Amino acid sequence: MADFIIQIRARTAAARKALASAVADGDDYLTEVLLGELESLARIAADHGIELDGVEETLSQHGLATPAPGIPLQFLHLQAHYGDHLASRQAS
Repeated sequence: MADFIIQIRARTAAARKALASAVADGDDYLTEVLLGELESLARIAADHGIELDGVEETLSQHGLATPAPGIPLQFLHLQAHYGDHLASRQAS
């Protein structure tokens, strides 16, 4: 797990650095791509309980929220067993 954490943090740092360059260069397309990458990395980190320094601030500067952990695995198992009935009750 330590290698995974190191890789997530390294990729996040690289994405933040590239994002700062894209913003400074006025490259709107690359900025959007890198924001998507940063959001994805933040989601993966949240799902695995990994804290990432500076990501919340970086995303909020662009009007984005920090992703929360995804759907718990238990919910997916229940949904597979009970079908759409569970999903409709969850939405209400």
